[in-house]
Amino acid sequence: MRRLISPLVLAAGAAALLGGCGNPAETAKSSQSPTPSAVRIQRVKVGQAVTLSGADDSGGAERLRLAVKVKQIVATATGHGAFQRPRKGERFVAVRFVLKNVGDAAYDDSPTYGAKVVDGDGRTYDPTEATVTAGPGFSKVVKLKNGQARSGFIVFAVPKNATVVSVQYALNAGFAADRAEWRVS
Repeated sequence: MRRLISPLVLAAGAAALLGGCGNPAETAKSSQSPTPSAVRIQRVKVGQAVTLSGADDSGGAERLRLAVKVKQIVATATGHGAFQRPRKGERFVAVRFVLKNVGDAAYDDSPTYGAKVVDGDGRTYDPTEATVTAGPGFSKVVKLKNGQARSGFIVFAVPKNATVVSVQYALNAGFAADRAEWRVS
């Protein structure tokens, strides 16, 4: 025997699915990154180190602390190998970061995802998967105990005519409220 679902039951099920939990304002508020007033941006020159804080693996806010420095910027970097080339109309920009753990929590994360470059028009660019002849990049996951440091290039694909004016970085894949911005001269 075939059973039909009543239209009333179907309508109630659809309303429950589409309604979600809580009102839209509450849902949007709970899923956002830090509010602009909670974000702290430290603006410095290339070559200066900035101490950034973030949450460690146990969720302990502000226990993770890294001294981060942009040491070098290669404005037109060459891809390593025949298949490491930017798309037509783009070029690679490689930024050498130095990370040193200065906190009491171990760092165990991918440093790549917290980085961005900004052009003169205010557009931001995320890292791309590429290796360059300027030097080695970071491994997928970097582990640093207190006092340990690592250096590596993070590569960005930007339009050929774009002028990179700043480099940005934040811990926790870019979601930490404590951020740094290096001005490119």
